[in-house]
Parts: sequence; structure tokens; C-alpha cells
Amino acid sequence: MNLDYEIFSKINSLAGHIPTLDLVMAAVAKWGVLVYGIVLISLWFKKAHPEQMMNSRKGVLKVIFTAAIALGINQIIGLAYFRPRPFATNNVTLLLDRSTDPSFPSDHATGATAFTASIFGENKAWGTILTVMSLVLFFSRVYCGTHYPLDILGGMVTGLIGSYIANKLWPYLDGIAGKLVMIWNRLVDKSTGV
Repeated sequence: MNLDYEIFSKINSLAGHIPTLDLVMAAVAKWGVLVYGIVLISLWFKKAHPEQMMNSRKGVLKVIFTAAIALGINQIIGLAYFRPRPFATNNVTLLLDRSTDPSFPSDHATGATAFTASIFGENKAWGTILTVMSLVLFFSRVYCGTHYPLDILGGMVTGLIGSYIANKLWPYLDGIAGKLVMIWNRLVDKSTGV
């Protein structure tokens, strides 16, 4: 038995014993990613001085760009290497619907890591909150039987790689992001004066 499967088995063996905990873990595993969207929406619509609002909105665009790069890397990996989900080859306690996409790397872990790493650069308070949320999300995906721990670790790595690439490319895109924000401000949010 390899270490990845052994850790998976220990965590997944916790499922199916406490119905309330199962419901919470399944909800986090399935819907936890919505928290990241809520954070982005709150940062986008946060009322502030026009210059601060411009920076906050450009930061939101950078987070989205970072996540897109990281998840794009996952798609390439998924085409090159298909790892079956734990439930496809093992007897597991599965609390979520069966997914047919590759188990490695975890898209949830990739997106959460990319978002969190990028948001830390824009807002440390939200970055800290999302770090805790990410750890719970990662655990829940294994608990619910849909990912191995190595899938989560792989997703974290691709999320960090996406963040690194986005940071390197962002100086070339910052001006474009500013123009997109100004277009939004003119068309939708005329009250900002940006």
C-alpha cells in the first residue's frame, strides 16, 4: 500500500459515521469554491477612494487571470496523464457525485491555491481567511472520497506555478486591466469618478 493511498484511506475512513459532519464536509467539498467568488465580488464592489477602487478591481482581474493560467496547466496535465479517481479503483465512502475527469491534479486545490496566493498580494486579511478555507476544502475533498492527497498537493503546486507565471506577466497586462476597469466604471459604476 503506497503512502498516498494509506493517507487517503485514513481520512476517508472518517466519512460515513457522523451524518452532520458528512453533510458539512460534502457541502464544503462541493460548494466551498463559491466563497472565493464571493470574496472577489466583495473586493470588486467595495466602496473606496477612486484610486483604491481602481487598484482593488485590477487586483480582482489579476486573481481571475492567475486562476485561469493555473487551471489551464491542469488541463494540459490531464491530457498527458489520466489518474482515475479513488472511487474508480478502490472501495471508498463517496459523499459526492462521481466525476469522470482526472483525479490529478485537483482543480479545486489548484483554483483555491491560485486565488489565495494572488489575493494575499492584494488583501492580507482576505488572504488569511482564504488560506484557512483552502485547508478545510482540501481536507474535505479527500474526506468525501473524490481525491487522493497527492492530487491535492499537485493542485497546490499548479496553483503556485500559475501565480508565479501571472506575477511575471502582470506588468505587461496591468495597463489593459486598468482600461477594462475604466470601461466598467463608465458603463456600470458611473459614481466612482475613475
